[in-house]
Amino acid sequence: MRVWWLALLMGAMLAGCATPSPTAKSLGFGQANTPVWQGRISVQVHGDNPSSMSASFSLHGDAKNGELDLYSPLGTTLGALQWTPQLVQFSEGGKQQFFNSLSELTEKTTGAELPIDAIFGWLQGRNAQAAGWQVDLSFASQGSINARRISPLPEVMLRIKLDQ
Repeated sequence: MRVWWLALLMGAMLAGCATPSPTAKSLGFGQANTPVWQGRISVQVHGDNPSSMSASFSLHGDAKNGELDLYSPLGTTLGALQWTPQLVQFSEGGKQQFFNSLSELTEKTTGAELPIDAIFGWLQGRNAQAAGWQVDLSFASQGSINARRISPLPEVMLRIKLDQ
C-alpha cells in the first residue's frame, strides 16, 4: 500500500512539472488559419533599472490580431495577451489590464518597447528592419532568433527559441 501512495505522489509531482502543450483554441477574431509558434522567450533590459523576464510561450496570430500565452518553467500560466486593432488586453492571475497598443503593453510589462511587426517577420525567417534593432537570424532554421536594441538606450536583448 505504501508503494502505491509513493507512486501516485511521484506521478502527481512529475505531472505538475510538465510544461503544458497548449492546444489550438477558438480564436474570437477569426485567426484559425494563422501561424502558431511555441517555444521560449527571454527579454533583458540593461541600464539604470535593469530587468529580465523569461517564459515558455504559445503565440497565435499576427501583429494585428493575436494571442500570446506565457508559462513558467513549472507549466503554470504567467499571463495571457490578446490583441485586435480595437483592444489590447493583458490577463494575469484573474486581473485584466487594457492598453492602447502592443508597444505600450510591452514597454510596461518588460521595461522596453519591443518591435512587434519586426518580431513577426523574424519568426517567419525574414530580416525585417526595426529602428535601433540588430537581429541575428543565422540560426533561424534551428528556431533561434537573437535581437539587440542599441538605440535608444537602454540596451535590450531579445532571445527566442522555437520548439521544432
